[in-house]
Amino acid sequence: MLITTFVASVLADVSMVFGVAPFFVIQRLSDRVTGMMAAGAAGMMAAASLVQLVGEGLERAPGLQAWEVTAGLAAGAIMYAAASHWIESNPKFDLMNLRKTGGAQSLMIVAAMTVHSAPEGVAIGVAFGTQEMGLGYSVVSALAVHNIPEAIAITLALRANGVSVWACMGWALFTSLPQPVFAPLAAWFIWVFEPLMPAGMGFAAGAMIYLVVGDLIPEALGNTSTGRVAAAFMGGVVLMILLGRAVGL
Repeated sequence: MLITTFVASVLADVSMVFGVAPFFVIQRLSDRVTGMMAAGAAGMMAAASLVQLVGEGLERAPGLQAWEVTAGLAAGAIMYAAASHWIESNPKFDLMNLRKTGGAQSLMIVAAMTVHSAPEGVAIGVAFGTQEMGLGYSVVSALAVHNIPEAIAITLALRANGVSVWACMGWALFTSLPQPVFAPLAAWFIWVFEPLMPAGMGFAAGAMIYLVVGDLIPEALGNTSTGRVAAAFMGGVVLMILLGRAVGL
């Protein structure tokens, strides 16, 4: 069971490749296309956060216990805001020269994506730890789909700051490394991690929603019109809901 959990979580991580792959073909993007892609990725991430992550958290903490999910949402948003402020205030802080090559924004989005992947890894582990393999595969499939717009968002941010496509691929895979790290741990120690799931899913969603509102939407509006941003955002929302339904969530 632990081997299955680990392999499944690695496959979820590798799905990041599908979000970066188009950028090997499309080397240069117009401002309009860049803005619409950022808005579409924002819509997909917002839908995944609210429908999949928050929805899963609420199912595990029904009724008055939903406060755990809302507390997690607030904590995730506060974490992202505080980390963003700290990184901007500490220009010497870097991670494998990412700040030097891609700037503070690149460092921030990679840090946020990496931290928020940990609760997702826990979700995979808890799903498999219940011995319901169908549930485990469903959660992995949903998170694999969820990883694709995240990879697009990472690549857009890093490419805009001059980072190579191959480096974007490496950083995208890096941000999901917590999934194969935490998934087997959560499956083995399910009695510890399962009660933390509602807050953890809310935390991941809170960080992503703050990233969408604070970074991706302003970036999109800076590159194209409000109408195009709204259309691309809603297209991303619809696409993510359809994809989530297709994999059973």
